[in-house]
Amino acid sequence: FLACGMLNLQAQESSQKFVVHEDQVHPNKVAAYEAATKKFAETMNEHNATDAAFLTVSLDDMRYLYVSAIDNMASLDHNPFEAVVKTMGDDGFDEMMSGYDNTFETHTNYIINLNHDLSYNSEVILSEGVNFRMFTYYFIDPDDWKEATAIATEWKELHASSNAPHGYRIYTGGLGTEPMIMVVQWAKDAQEFYANQAENQMAIGDATDLRSRTMAVTRKMEHYTGMIRPDLSYQPKSAMADN
Repeated sequence: FLACGMLNLQAQESSQKFVVHEDQVHPNKVAAYEAATKKFAETMNEHNATDAAFLTVSLDDMRYLYVSAIDNMASLDHNPFEAVVKTMGDDGFDEMMSGYDNTFETHTNYIINLNHDLSYNSEVILSEGVNFRMFTYYFIDPDDWKEATAIATEWKELHASSNAPHGYRIYTGGLGTEPMIMVVQWAKDAQEFYANQAENQMAIGDATDLRSRTMAVTRKMEHYTGMIRPDLSYQPKSAMADN
């Protein structure tokens, strides 16, 4: 999903882990919820919380995702807000967090993995103002996983050989998710996104066989649109100075 240097996406290892915190927000509480998140991000900025960094994404089904890069699973043992809690005190921190009271139905945490080897022409995602996102989830049975990743490789090769002008990123599910391949595509807005899709389709031509084989290993599909929310995100000053 990810579009900022604060998440260290410019390093091109074969994969990058991210921890995602997800809230399902009540539609009638969106304004209060976003106000609480803005206050949270502003507080992190005031205290220059060097261990905390998160990119916020709002989805069309009222889910809000907070995405942070991690080096490894051991990173989950560290509380990135520990220094802020120590400075504010438990009561001060709890008062700030009380702004979220009764604003969301459920929340959860999980891990996803950005796979550079399966992604195509994905550097453009870093462009400023390119905040629209299309998320397509392909849920895969474990027995079909090897074939599914081979098909994903074929899709990348087809786009590359056709010089398709617009890219995508591939994420795979990790701890706390079902086995899945998530395709993330981007644009400035929905109108530009669908225009880009038409240009890619014209470039790659007929891919009926590949689409059929993709569906044959897909147990379930889900589509969501969303927006990167810089106004609800936080990046430490030290990271901003490095970019």
